[in-house]
Amino acid sequence: MAPLTLTILGAGPAGPNAGGANSGYLLRQGDDAVVMDCGPGTAGRIPLHVPVNRLTGVAISHLHPDHYFDLVALYYMLKYGEPRPADVPRLLPVFVPPGGCEFLRRFGTVIADKPAMFDDMFDVRDYTADVETTIGGLSFTFHRVQHYVMSHAMRVRAASGATLVFSSDVAPCPQLIEAARGADLFLCESAMLDASQDEADPARRGHMSAREAGQAARQAGAKRLLLTHYLSGEMHDRHHLDAARETFDGPVELAREGATYTVG
Repeated sequence: MAPLTLTILGAGPAGPNAGGANSGYLLRQGDDAVVMDCGPGTAGRIPLHVPVNRLTGVAISHLHPDHYFDLVALYYMLKYGEPRPADVPRLLPVFVPPGGCEFLRRFGTVIADKPAMFDDMFDVRDYTADVETTIGGLSFTFHRVQHYVMSHAMRVRAASGATLVFSSDVAPCPQLIEAARGADLFLCESAMLDASQDEADPARRGHMSAREAGQAARQAGAKRLLLTHYLSGEMHDRHHLDAARETFDGPVELAREGATYTVG
């Protein structure tokens, strides 16, 4: 059986790193190719790894612009690119948080005066939290986690049994620990250099530090930790790794744009 792999399309925070892109990840197993988040700068990187007309799904964690804006670019790549082959759905399934279908209709009105702008290329569907959903041939479960807006961690299980958990944008919270329980690979955001950069009230926080990502990985019993959504630079990179390794004794890496990781 083909392994489940994760390719980093973009790993930057809301303000992308120099030469980098916002949040975007490509999951592949055999003929399945699913994009998790589609932030600015990521859509043009998909064809470096798989033809866009062969994508079998897209899943969006939350509706902050750095996680979904390149749905527009992906739409045009499909509309004016090679036709979808017969062995994939005619319309690309795009799974969005509850209320996302209506949100994208309003978005289409704003940018093109077309509420149904995406309808000829995308099959947009609201997902339901805590319900197993098949996207391509992969099993997704979306877990509501703490952020400034509605946000969902994604737990992905392949036919091989390999499990990846993507934190989405999230503050430290029990829901994230449950979502990441026993993950083979835990892809966790590390947007803050230190918790003091976020809201002082823990209930109003929306992001993690690398130290907190390590704590979450340890509490969840994850096997490997891959930090993403981080501010990069030589000093920052070392800070993230050192901080995460203080609280998690398993393997820790920084997600590198363009790199591919085997999940399990």
